[in-house]
Amino acid sequence: MTIEAASDELAALRRELAALRRELEESRAREAGLRREVHLYRGALDAVPESLNIRDLAHAIVYANPKALELMGLTRVSETAAAERNWRYVFEDGHAPTAEEFPTRRALNGEGVCSERGLLLDGNTGERRWLRSTAAPIAGEAGELLGVVNMVQDITEAQVSKFALREREAEKAALIERLELLVRQLSTPAIELRRGVLVVPVIGAVDERRGVELLERTLDAVTRRASRAVIVELTGAHIESVTSARQLSRLARALRLVGARCLLAGISPALARFLVDYEVMPEGVEVFATLERALERVDAALSRAAPGRR
Repeated sequence: MTIEAASDELAALRRELAALRRELEESRAREAGLRREVHLYRGALDAVPESLNIRDLAHAIVYANPKALELMGLTRVSETAAAERNWRYVFEDGHAPTAEEFPTRRALNGEGVCSERGLLLDGNTGERRWLRSTAAPIAGEAGELLGVVNMVQDITEAQVSKFALREREAEKAALIERLELLVRQLSTPAIELRRGVLVVPVIGAVDERRGVELLERTLDAVTRRASRAVIVELTGAHIESVTSARQLSRLARALRLVGARCLLAGISPALARFLVDYEVMPEGVEVFATLERALERVDAALSRAAPGRR
């Protein structure tokens, strides 16, 4: 090889070496950039104030931010596999989920973003905590599934408050129901003034529900006491609708069927006009302005029907 040829080959090698050095520098720069990017993303995830973890396609946790490790009571991601074996869950509807029902599994199975609330029973620490888990799939540049990110929130305080509120609401509803029953019982008593004569004072509005109760209580009292006459005292009643008036008609018809006479007392002029205007006046029922007048009529009728009268 001539000196000239050797010189040319050396120059080529130097150019190739310079190119390799530039490629190496560029590669190192890209690697440094990727490391900075990884640190940036990891720092961002670590700084999230909510519990975040990432699972791979095998459903193993490959990343957990500090909040997640704190929530799990762990110090390293490598401890999660062993810890999970002692976790038990109960969903909000009360059933113990299968592995495929967890939001992370469902997200990996193509259901998109999935969320669920459940009670965690930690066999490692004995703690019971309510958690909300929201999982979303992680896709690569080509759309391929890489894993799933899972945000877990401790909602124990909110759930406990909600359950306590439900209990209070249930207790309040039960109390209201008992009070309403007591009011209905006190507002529609059946009082036996004389043998065979009942007075049923009606207080307040008479809607369909109240009308059914009035009918049942009155018929029960008439049957038990073998009453022959029932005076429905309406001085304290509010009969302001056709529905209310029809309840009186039903009561009068039912009493006739069991052989009892029905009289209405305490009818005001306004109520009388209402019953006539809307043509809901109970047929065959005697009406009196006062209870005293109604009692006089009943006494007279019973006296005439008494045995031995001439």
